[in-house]
Amino acid sequence: MHKPKLSKRLTIMVLALALGACAGNSPPGDAASEKEAAKEAIWAKEQAVYAARRRADPQFYIDNASERYVGWSPNWDAPAGLGLLRAGVSRVQGQVHEELSLEFKDIAVSGNAAVIYYRTHRTRLPTGEEVDERFDIAHIWVKEADEWKLLGALGRSASPGYDPEQATAEIWAKEQAIYAARGEGDLQFYVDNASEHYMGWPPGWPKPSGIDQLRAGVEQMRGLDQEELAMEFGDITFSGNTAVIYYSTHRTRMPTGEEVDQRFHIAHVWAREVSGWKLVGALGRMASPPG
Repeated sequence: MHKPKLSKRLTIMVLALALGACAGNSPPGDAASEKEAAKEAIWAKEQAVYAARRRADPQFYIDNASERYVGWSPNWDAPAGLGLLRAGVSRVQGQVHEELSLEFKDIAVSGNAAVIYYRTHRTRLPTGEEVDERFDIAHIWVKEADEWKLLGALGRSASPGYDPEQATAEIWAKEQAIYAARGEGDLQFYVDNASEHYMGWPPGWPKPSGIDQLRAGVEQMRGLDQEELAMEFGDITFSGNTAVIYYSTHRTRMPTGEEVDQRFHIAHVWAREVSGWKLVGALGRMASPPG
């Protein structure tokens, strides 16, 4: 006995539903593996782009860019296409001194499109000049003929500029505020102005310690509010987003109230982070009293 035939319209509907199911969202496992495969391929190309750039060879960048590429470099006045990149090939010949590291941040993948985010840290320009420059990068990649091609690029400086005189005043003010709060048995201001990467070595300690031990000292200092101490500015130096300040202290009373005559030489290292100047390193030494 023959089954009744589906009408032509019903057959088309069934086929459409079947094709729709096949073309729908990929299972989570497939999407994750596709994202990982895209990340691996694109990140390898990104690193190769910069490796070639260190050899003063921007041609690899051009070869891996779409013909419809438009990018906006941090030092460009406006977005530009491949024409500007191709024109720059001859200008960089011989400039092989760039030193730069890359740090992957994240990637988003949707079908044949991907956006990758990473940060670069350049310590030497192609000309050989030493610098301390950080950039945040977003690159947009698309698959063309089953190959990832760079379609768009945007970069921004992650090294905020500052005026050295203003920075000196700001850092010295923070140093004085740290000791003023410490004189009242309050170490929290010190902690709040320390970097998460902080490592310090006060005089008398057997070894350096990090931010966790500094935080632990907040409770230990409470109530120890009789310290008397004077500060004398020494000097400060800047390089990129890093500052080293030197000063002397003269303590005449301990936090417990004991009278003393102690002098110290201090070197503090400050780093310019997103939230402002943060203390990242500290070293102190006992100085002989004047005699």
